[in-house]
Amino acid sequence: MSPQTLRGRLTLWYGALLTAVLLLFGVGFYAALARNLYRGVDQKLLALAEVVAESSVRNFLRPGYTNFARLLEEFFGVPAAGQFIQVLDPSGKVGARSQNLILRNLPVSREALRRAVHGQRVFETVPDPHAPLRVLTYPIIVRGRVRNVVQVATSLESVVTTLRQVLLALAVGIPLTLFLVLWGGWFLAGRALRPLDGLVAALRRLDADRLAARLPEDEGTEEVRELARSINGLLRRLADAFRRVREFTADASHELRTPLTVLRGEAEVALRHPRTAEEYQQVLASSLEEIHRMGRIVEDLLLLAKGDLGEAPVEKVPLRLEEVLGELAGRAAVLAEAKGLEFTWAGGPPIRVEADPLRLRQLVWNLLDNAVKYTPEGGKVFLSHARSGPGWARITVKDTGIGIPPEHQAKIFERFYRVDKHRSRAQGGSGLGLAICRWIAEVHGGRIEVRSQPGRGSSFIVHLPEAPDPAA
Repeated sequence: MSPQTLRGRLTLWYGALLTAVLLLFGVGFYAALARNLYRGVDQKLLALAEVVAESSVRNFLRPGYTNFARLLEEFFGVPAAGQFIQVLDPSGKVGARSQNLILRNLPVSREALRRAVHGQRVFETVPDPHAPLRVLTYPIIVRGRVRNVVQVATSLESVVTTLRQVLLALAVGIPLTLFLVLWGGWFLAGRALRPLDGLVAALRRLDADRLAARLPEDEGTEEVRELARSINGLLRRLADAFRRVREFTADASHELRTPLTVLRGEAEVALRHPRTAEEYQQVLASSLEEIHRMGRIVEDLLLLAKGDLGEAPVEKVPLRLEEVLGELAGRAAVLAEAKGLEFTWAGGPPIRVEADPLRLRQLVWNLLDNAVKYTPEGGKVFLSHARSGPGWARITVKDTGIGIPPEHQAKIFERFYRVDKHRSRAQGGSGLGLAICRWIAEVHGGRIEVRSQPGRGSSFIVHLPEAPDPAA
C-alpha cells in the first residue's frame, strides 16, 4: 500500500478516519457503560440505605439486634450475597452489622463520617482483597437531627468483570474491524480506480503524431466519463494548436524563403558577368527592398510572439481619439492621392480612450494601408469614429475595393492567411497585419470585426472602451 498512489492515499485516509471514529466510539461506549453501571450500583445502595434507615428507626436499634439477613432477603427477593450493612452512632462506634461483617468492619473515613453527621450522603469506592467495594454512608435523621449513620456496601466484582470483558472485546474487535474495512476499502478503491488505469495507459500511448486518438467516454463512473470527455477536449485543443504551429512554421519559412531566394538570385545574376555601377546599384536597391521586407516580417513575428506571452510593451494613457485619427487621416490622404483614390475623413464627436499611442496608431494605419492597397484607382476610402454604445468607441475604416468573400471573412485575422496569396505578396503584404490588429484591439479590451461584399468593398470596425471622464 504505497502512499504515493491515489488508491493508497484513499485507503490510508479512510483508515485514519475510521480509526479515529472507532476509538472515539470505543472510549465513549466504555465511559457510558461504566457510568451507567456505577449509577445503577449507587441507586441500589441508596434504596437499600433508605430501607435500612427506616427499619433501623423502628426495630434494629434495640441492643443486640443484628438480623439484617432477613432485611436483605426481603429487599432483594432472594438471599443476597456481597451486600454489607452496619449502623454506627455519630461518634463512629458500630452498633449493629450484618452477619457477613462479624469478622471485620466497613471502613469509615473521617471525612465521610463528618459529612454524614451533617446530613450528607457520601459515596466511596474502597479497595478490598477480592474486589473493590462501593460504600454509601447515609445519615439516619430523626426529628431533625442525625441519630445514627448507616453504611451499606456492595462488591463491584460484577461491574469490574463486565468492564474488563467489554474492554477486551473492544481491544480485539476494533483492530479486526479496522483490518476488514481497510481490506475492503483497498479492494473497492481498486475497482473504482480501474477505469483510471485504462485512461493512463491510453494517454501514455499518445504523442504529437497521434493526437487524433480519443479516449473511451462510456466506461467507468460518471466522474471517470467526465474526465475522459475533458481529456478528449484537451486533446482536440492540442491537436488544433499543433496544427496551427505547423502551419505557422511553414508559412513563416515560406515568407522568409521568398525574399532570401530573390536576394540569392539577384546576387548570382550580378556576379555572372561584369556590371556597370548603375546595374550594381539597381541590384543593391532591390536587395535592400527584400531585406526591408524580411525585417518587417521578423518584427511582426516578434511582436505577435511577445503578445502571446504577455511580454509585449503596452503603455496605456488617456488619448483624444479624434486627434490620433486626424493625424493618421493626413498621412492616408497623401497615400490615397498618390494612387488616385478619394479619401474622406468624416471625423466624429470628442471621445477619450485609454490606449498605447504607438499601438493604436499601428492598428488604424494597418487598416488604412490595406484599404488603399486593395481599392482600385478611382475608388474611395473613408475613416470615421463614433460612439457605438454606453462606454464604447467605434473606429470605422471603409473602402470601395475588391471586397472579401464570405468564406474567408472568419479567417482573415489568422496569421499568414491570405485571400489571394499572389496579389498580397506582390503588394508587399506578409499576412500578419490583420493578426496584429486583432491582438492590439484585444489587448486594449476591445475587438475588431469585418463586413464585406465581394466587388463592393469592405468595412473594418474597431470597438474600444472609452476612458473615464476626468471631470466625473
